[in-house]
Amino acid sequence: MAQTQVISRAVNPASELGTSRWIKENSAICELTGYPLEKMNKDRLYKSALKLNGIKDKLEQHLSIKTNELFDIQDKIIIYDLTNTYFEGEKRNSKLANFGRSKEKRRDSKLIVLALVVNVYGFIKYSSIHEGNFSDSSDLASILDHLDYTKGDQKPSVVIDAGIATEANLKLINQKGYHYLCVSRSKLKDYKFDQSRLVVYLETKSKHEVVLKKVLTEKNTDYCLEVKSAKKALKETGMKSQFEKRFEEELQKIKTSLSKKGGTKTVDKVHQRIGRAKQKYPSVHMRYQITVTDDSQGKNVVDITLGDRSNEKQKKNR
Repeated sequence: MAQTQVISRAVNPASELGTSRWIKENSAICELTGYPLEKMNKDRLYKSALKLNGIKDKLEQHLSIKTNELFDIQDKIIIYDLTNTYFEGEKRNSKLANFGRSKEKRRDSKLIVLALVVNVYGFIKYSSIHEGNFSDSSDLASILDHLDYTKGDQKPSVVIDAGIATEANLKLINQKGYHYLCVSRSKLKDYKFDQSRLVVYLETKSKHEVVLKKVLTEKNTDYCLEVKSAKKALKETGMKSQFEKRFEEELQKIKTSLSKKGGTKTVDKVHQRIGRAKQKYPSVHMRYQITVTDDSQGKNVVDITLGDRSNEKQKKNR
């Protein structure tokens, strides 16, 4: 039954009900595995899945070691990342489903978070399911503990993104005896290029050039690289312009509301709306100087003006 379920859902991913129908109507999988076709139904698939989940950790360890032996793999690099999926239903009694930061922008639905550790060949080394409000930077300790069974001459390097690369997590990775590769959460300011190292030019699969330069800092002991990509810089510039446009439109709505009947005019309410706009666009609002002018009584706002702070800095420097 377990073999039938695993193979079926690998070939044709579906729910238990969908898998049961597929096996009966469109597949000869039961002839291969020897499971009686007349006994196949969604309830037996549910029970089988629960049994497999009961031995999940042991099963993942076994498969991790087995794939390494079969394909002569040494896991020198492993990748850890999180993703999430949402439910259409309310999930009122679920212990895991919770509201969180949806990567599909479904703030109206409850989520669960899937944590995956894979090697460079795409083999899953470890997986876990967490609450929908699970943080990117949480629970790394248990993930690393599960990697201790990875066999090889040395412990692998752990690749993580900036969301997981907190200072505490990086220290934890070092303490466990692993190396790490990540995007720094803090931007280096005082650094110089290492003249003893060559500049490396790479071409991505999409034929875009990336330039790597080793940099040196006094405080940081990590091996740091400056990564430059003309394509990514163009994309970031476009995104910044888009955010600036949206932020200006948001403030224009607030300003237009001042002259509308029933619009928001009181000083406190207007400042609250401006605060929400700043919170919505944290990467661009610092560029602007927002001036709020109220009436003689200090109760209602009569005007809002928007200035460019970068121009003010240039005048001061002159």
